[in-house]
Amino acid sequence: FLVMSSPSLFISWVGLELNTLAFLPILLSKKNKLTSESSIKYFLTQTLASVIVIVGGLILLVLQTELSMTVILFGLAIKLGAAPFHSWLVTVAESLAWAPLFVLLTVQKLNPLFMIWSFSQINSNFFHLIVFSSLVAGSLMGLAQTSTRALITFSSISHVGWFLTGMAFSLETGLLYFLIYSVVLLAPVLLLESTNVSHINQLPLIPVKLQNQCILFFSLLSLGGLPPFLSFLPKWVI
Repeated sequence: FLVMSSPSLFISWVGLELNTLAFLPILLSKKNKLTSESSIKYFLTQTLASVIVIVGGLILLVLQTELSMTVILFGLAIKLGAAPFHSWLVTVAESLAWAPLFVLLTVQKLNPLFMIWSFSQINSNFFHLIVFSSLVAGSLMGLAQTSTRALITFSSISHVGWFLTGMAFSLETGLLYFLIYSVVLLAPVLLLESTNVSHINQLPLIPVKLQNQCILFFSLLSLGGLPPFLSFLPKWVI
């Protein structure tokens, strides 16, 4: 709410930092030793991105040039996990439980999206590069994955390209896409968590209930944005 309602870059930055500090305890789990490594990676990446955003703000204060907006966009793209700055997101996602992963891929993207819309150059060449590379990298690199977490993450990177495209038209379009994506992502995440499936080759081992198989099949088709499913609607709008 602090980021959403603030007209000031500095106050929005404070909101970003509060958000990062609040999310770190969610990453840490006593059951899984790998989460401490992923939380350190997350913390260091977010800190680097925050420093870049602040540097962009200082350049804006002193020079008032387009460079400052590009630097701010660069920092926010790292926070967002957009390609070509996405590698941290994949390594962090691999060792997370499903619930923190869902939060990382949905709620944690809201603040950078609002700040990109408010404080950076939408429709600049750098913005178009981020959108295009997110769409391409998310789609093509996902083909080489066997881990379901990595697949969902690369799918999310591809959807980030769509979020940003929506933001380029209007804030409402970007948020509509974001909200529908969050709802559609919830179904496969809950199903994969309940069946404890971590790799694609385990999918045939899901208990043979027609209901489970249909829900997974339809939710994955919807996540891909195929008509007549819900996720096709925001793509059609864009």
